[in-house]
Amino acid sequence: MLGLFKKREKEAEERRETGLDPVALADNCVECENCGSRIPIEPLQPLTIEKCPACSNPIFIPMKIKNFWLFKPLGGGGMGSVYKAFLESNASLLFAVKVLARTAKRDQHLIHALLNEAAIGKSFGRHPHLISVFDYGQYNDEFYCAMEFVEGKRLDQIIEEKSGVQQKYAMLWGLQLLSAEQRIYESGYLFRDLKPQNVIIDTKGNAKLFDYGLCLSIDAAFKPTPSDTVEGSPIYMPPERIVGLPESMNSEIYSLGMLLFHLLSGKPYYSSTDAYNLAKKHVASLRVASVAGIMPKTVDKKITLLIDRMVARNPEERFQTYMEAASEMNAIFKEL
Repeated sequence: MLGLFKKREKEAEERRETGLDPVALADNCVECENCGSRIPIEPLQPLTIEKCPACSNPIFIPMKIKNFWLFKPLGGGGMGSVYKAFLESNASLLFAVKVLARTAKRDQHLIHALLNEAAIGKSFGRHPHLISVFDYGQYNDEFYCAMEFVEGKRLDQIIEEKSGVQQKYAMLWGLQLLSAEQRIYESGYLFRDLKPQNVIIDTKGNAKLFDYGLCLSIDAAFKPTPSDTVEGSPIYMPPERIVGLPESMNSEIYSLGMLLFHLLSGKPYYSSTDAYNLAKKHVASLRVASVAGIMPKTVDKKITLLIDRMVARNPEERFQTYMEAASEMNAIFKEL
């Protein structure tokens, strides 16, 4: 009797965590939260929203990939969509699982990109300020990447709230992102896509970096690569990338400086949304103008000088290593 009670208690906890009935899922059914009807999953299209045949309540149709039940959409991008998922054997273990778009499941370029990003992310191991890759590969006809699920808000959402960010938090998050970048560098890569959309602030107020799609090996990044196609967000990308010059740690420091400027000023350094015009601005300028004239006066002057050095047009004028930038940033953080 005690064993049955514990089993039902666990099932109730799993239902609270996911909104799904584990007993129904075991029978390959999904239960309508509104009327309690059990609906067989098999004839329905997974990862879509269907109406309950009994009460017309909208129901998301979950899908099982390997040991993961994908049960809630989290977002999407060019490569595919991300879903909140739980481990079949323990619904309290939550993950973010990326799969290819339904119309691109057999696109060999996207398959390679997804698996390559996952393999690179897994090579970083566990780090407090990186989203960890737990598992990836092919299961039946699905290619997937299962990552650590983190409850929180993306940095771009925090900026959009326009409630302002304390300078101490900006410096803390900057230090945490430098720590994450250091781990990536020690693993043999540059991140190359530092922007608010790729940073999540968890419920404890700590920053975590994710999305490893533009990571490049240090050797490859340091080779000049002139190209008509430039990867990344032009608002934050280092100007040397636009003209195909080598990138290194000081390039990532530039991107972090632009991110911190956006965070503290409430707007990006470049206001134009046109990527081509942004690229021309980056390259045409002999150097980025000092941020002192456009940074809010309430921002500590030491922070302004820090960011000014981080976003210098000439890479040689920036901090040259993550450790060097972190040392200066930490000194400011301790004074705030």
